[in-house]
Amino acid sequence: MAPTPLRAEDVTLQLAEARPTGFSAPGWVFELKFDGFRLLAERIGGKARLVLRRGREATAEFPEITAAIASVPGPDFIVDGELVIQDADGHPIFQRLLKRSTLSTPRDIQAGLRADPAVYFAFDLLMYDGVDLRGLPLLQRKAKLFEVFPKLERSMPVEHVEEQGLALLELVKARNLEGVMAKKADAPYRGGRTDSWLKIALKHVWDFAIVGWADDWGALYLATWDNEQFVYAGKVGSGFTPKLADSVRAQLEATRVKHPPCAGDPPREKEAVWCQPTLVCEVRYKNWPAGLSLREPAFLRFRPDKLPTECPTPREGMAPAPNLEPLPEGATPSNPTKVFFPDEGLTKGDLFAYYRAVAPFLLPYLADRPMMMTRYPDGIRGKSFFQKARPAKAPDFIRTVLVRNEEEQRELEQIVCDDLRTLEWCVNLGAIPLHIPSSRLADQNHADWAVIDFDPKEAPFEHVVTLALGLRELCERAGLPCFVKTTGSTGLHVLVPLGGQLEHEGAKQLAELLSTLLVAKFPAIATLERSIPKRAGRVYVDAIQNGQGKVLAAPLCVRPYSKAPVSMPLEWAEVGPGLSPRQYTIRDAVQRLESKGDPMAPVRTLKPDLAAVLGKLAGG
Repeated sequence: MAPTPLRAEDVTLQLAEARPTGFSAPGWVFELKFDGFRLLAERIGGKARLVLRRGREATAEFPEITAAIASVPGPDFIVDGELVIQDADGHPIFQRLLKRSTLSTPRDIQAGLRADPAVYFAFDLLMYDGVDLRGLPLLQRKAKLFEVFPKLERSMPVEHVEEQGLALLELVKARNLEGVMAKKADAPYRGGRTDSWLKIALKHVWDFAIVGWADDWGALYLATWDNEQFVYAGKVGSGFTPKLADSVRAQLEATRVKHPPCAGDPPREKEAVWCQPTLVCEVRYKNWPAGLSLREPAFLRFRPDKLPTECPTPREGMAPAPNLEPLPEGATPSNPTKVFFPDEGLTKGDLFAYYRAVAPFLLPYLADRPMMMTRYPDGIRGKSFFQKARPAKAPDFIRTVLVRNEEEQRELEQIVCDDLRTLEWCVNLGAIPLHIPSSRLADQNHADWAVIDFDPKEAPFEHVVTLALGLRELCERAGLPCFVKTTGSTGLHVLVPLGGQLEHEGAKQLAELLSTLLVAKFPAIATLERSIPKRAGRVYVDAIQNGQGKVLAAPLCVRPYSKAPVSMPLEWAEVGPGLSPRQYTIRDAVQRLESKGDPMAPVRTLKPDLAAVLGKLAGG
């Protein structure tokens, strides 16, 4: 009996890992990255079908693509590609594609087709003439794709270049396109997210006048100035924290108006509150089609140095160019191509690019705290050493503070990383992980948080998850907020905000109390024993990382292990089966933060009622 031919619903799509910087390398091919819908197109037995990423058919919704696929000469096939709607200059307009995907009646679908026809870009051939091609090397599949899949008005194969990824990326930047895909030339097609496909997405930065906010202060409404009026540009919520909202609330409230102070198409949402434009903020975004709202925006910072009328509207049909201003003096790393993570070929330049991109989220943790870094001048397989004291040849802009080091019985001049160029300078020294204390220079005797470190050693990570959730339940019953992050190593850190209300010894005692109560509840899988042989396969619940002079791997810092894992703040809903302590790396951390924000940010500012908490804990 002949095997059943491959169908689109049988295919698990291959997905790409994110990479912060472009590269050139033998054995890799590079293509344009498109901003559209991932789509499998099949033509079997003369019938064409279009299947979207989550399995939903789009055959009837995009008849121009269905007809193009049906017209391809030859036997049956399945291709993988991207469905896109473009403007006259070839820039993708995702919002129009999204709108077309919601049309359902034949009349509306035909009207949508006439107004915004789509194009299908095929980049891989998975089946041809009944033969499953997924096990073949990519270059062989592409060669066959160009042999059998013609270039038509509404469907076409995707061109690629070999080795020269940086040259293609520069061309993409110049044309203000989406980004670049990098794929291993000899790799088979494998379902799921793999490192044989990488995506290098360009990010853009622009200044916007603030013209309103959501009534829950979860987002800001934005506009630009076209020399005559303000023009609505969308809203931003990612990266805009409650603390940032509190810092501008009074100023914006004082300028409230009843109606949008801008032209364009501002939303009519009930939660929208409008104000006269008096403040400016800087936003990073994925793209910005002319006349439409920003796509995937992320708040970076306020710009008190700029006026709202200094936020120009891009000229018609042209989104702002990427932020290609030269880096500040000293910001370009030395030896950027030196390999720091050999298994993946990640370089010092990749590490530098990650820390630069994540700086808006990381710097609030580092600011006003004496920092310790661990330096790896030759990468993670070379020699390493701790660096607390300021190097003798540090530049003048490096801020330092004298801190008493009890181990060495002397005062050290420690680095304080308050700004981007200090962070860049530290990474240029080969710093990979960054460690911070729980107290700030403004009050070195009091802790902003207490930390419980779950160290599994030989215990299964599932037990770490169980204990972290158990600690959360314990804290919730006591009215105590808590936050969780991966260590980027082997365990999890749970941080309890203190708001500077306890001295270091008090923070340590609270952590010890919570740890003792937790171990009493889970004696089979948890222990307070530091000695590894005495743990007997149980997770060590460690509270001694609290106290004067103790430091913690900073949230979002990189750890010196294969794949460059990151200590990633999590939402509690993410703590469960399938979680791993090295799950997030420098390839996907920034994209995650820009879409989800930092769920741990409140740990720096919350002030729980500790008297009430201790009373509840003491009462069981």
